[in-house]
Amino acid sequence: ESSPMKRAQEYVYGKAVDIKKSVKSTWTAFIDKTIVVLIRLVKTPALQAAFSAIFLASFPKIKGLLVMEPGSAGQPPLYFVYDAVSTMGKAQVPVSMIMLSGTATIRYMTSLRNKAIKAAEEDGSVRSLDLEGNGVDQGQGEKGHFSLGATLVILLGRPVIMPFVGLGWWWLMNYLQLIPDIEGHTPILQLIMLIESAVPTAQNVVMLLLVHGRMEQGEALAQIVLLQMAISIVTFTVCCSFFQYLVIPA
Repeated sequence: ESSPMKRAQEYVYGKAVDIKKSVKSTWTAFIDKTIVVLIRLVKTPALQAAFSAIFLASFPKIKGLLVMEPGSAGQPPLYFVYDAVSTMGKAQVPVSMIMLSGTATIRYMTSLRNKAIKAAEEDGSVRSLDLEGNGVDQGQGEKGHFSLGATLVILLGRPVIMPFVGLGWWWLMNYLQLIPDIEGHTPILQLIMLIESAVPTAQNVVMLLLVHGRMEQGEALAQIVLLQMAISIVTFTVCCSFFQYLVIPA
């Protein structure tokens, strides 16, 4: 029979081993989840575009093949590529929103979801797997519709509420004298700050939902954001006119 001291040592050693295994398991799970998040971020089109822009801007010689530099005599040899991409980029937001909320896309998303549900069904059970691998009851959450309150917040939050929030922050920063006084540029800086508060929701939030497999929510959000952009035609015009009157002297 072992002595009390030996039993105590064995107990402490066993606890240490358990703690070591627990820490190792937690660390491994953390690393795995971090890798998954990074992979998803890399797949995000907005980040891909941002990294590409940073890469081009980091090498002036490559940039000079595409973009006209100030004071340059002629056009760069690949300016036609930049011009074509720029033209397509200007139409990207309205075209993509119409595409994402269009009937054909909705049907495609619905068919993908139905195929995923059929593939996940097991032995005719009433439970299936959603696109993230979580168990959900059939008949619940089949549509990615938002509640009435959430829809109103999305529709009116950016075009109607946020301009007042931006106006409040602008007044507070002026009161605290936090806006730098740059001769000839301060009014433009203030105007940009105010305009930023009045723009509609970024279209890439829909793409983020689609990239992460939330197709129903992406479909529903695309339709709401499309309506929001239609509302913004009026609200953004009014806000820009008022902000310009407010910060740029006549």
